Amino acid sequence: MKKILAALSIALISGIATGTNQANATENYILYAPDFAFYPEALFKAYKKAKEEHKELLAKLEKCRKELALLRAKEEELKERFGVVSSEVDKLRRELEERENLLKRLQRLEEIARQKVDRCKELLEKWQSLPKSYVVKKGDTLWGIASKDYIYGDPWQWPLIYKANRDKIKNPHLIFPKQKLKIPRDITCEDIIKARKEALRTPPPPGVKPKKVGPVKAEEIPTTATDYFLCKKCKK
Repeated sequence: MKKILAALSIALISGIATGTNQANATENYILYAPDFAFYPEALFKAYKKAKEEHKELLAKLEKCRKELALLRAKEEELKERFGVVSSEVDKLRRELEERENLLKRLQRLEEIARQKVDRCKELLEKWQSLPKSYVVKKGDTLWGIASKDYIYGDPWQWPLIYKANRDKIKNPHLIFPKQKLKIPRDITCEDIIKARKEALRTPPPPGVKPKKVGPVKAEEIPTTATDYFLCKKCKK
C-alpha cells in the first residue's frame, strides 16, 4: 500500500514539478523517506541544520549542567574551608591578643625586676661600706653596739658579735674599752633569727634597755636592721 501511495505521490509531484518548473526552474524537491513526501531541498537542509544545532545545544546544556554541579560542589567546599579558616583566624587573633597582653605583663615585670636590681645594688653598696670591725668605747655593751645603725640596727643580734669574738669575750656582759671586735657581715637570715632566739633567752645586762621592749619574736626582725635587708628586702 505504501509503495502504491509513494508511486502516486511521485507521479503527482512530477506533474506538479513540471508545472512549477515553468514558474521557478531553480526550486528542487527531495523525497523524505519517513513519510515518503517531497519537500523543498532548502527546507530539508534547514531542518537538518536545526537538528544538528539542537543536538549541539543539548550537549552544551549537559556540559553546563555538569559544570554547574561541580561549581556548586566547589562552593560548598569553599564555604566549609572558609568556616575552618575563619575559625583559625579567630583563634590566631585571640592568641595574638594573649601574646600582646603577656608581653605587656612581662614588660611591667621587667621594669619591677630592674627596680629591684637597682635597689639591691644600692643596698649592697651600702652594706659593703659598713664597718667590719668596731673599737669598744667606755660604756659600750654588746647590746648597744648591735643596736647602732651602722652595725646591725637591732640589739637582739648581739650574739653574732659575741660568737665572732669568743677569743676576746668570755662574758657577753663584760667587754672593755679599746677592744677591737669583728663585726660579721657574711651572715644569712637563718643566722640572724638564730641569734635573736638566743638573745631572747638571755636577759640584757643591767641598765641596758633594748629599743624594742615587751614581747618579741625572733622572726620579727626590724625592717631597719642593717643586715636584714640582704635577707628580706631584695626578695620582695
